[in-house]
Amino acid sequence: MFVCGVNEKEYKSDIDIVSNASCTTNCLAPLAKVINDRFGIVEGLMTTVHAMTATQKTVDGPSSKDWRGGRAASFNIIPSSTGAAKV
Repeated sequence: MFVCGVNEKEYKSDIDIVSNASCTTNCLAPLAKVINDRFGIVEGLMTTVHAMTATQKTVDGPSSKDWRGGRAASFNIIPSSTGAAKV
């Protein structure tokens, strides 16, 4: 995964698959890099708030992932994980 301003120099032309990271990662990583380079980061916690995304249900229905994922996003605040947390 590459984030402009953070690690784009690590890209090599022989890499076949490139991911430009998630929107959350693209927002958090540049700021975290500056703080880490200047002061160092031992551990961190982040909270992100999104509008509805393409993977959320707009009405209540079954979810193969978990029971919370089946709730209507337009009527519920649904805690979820983010790809940025896996980096």
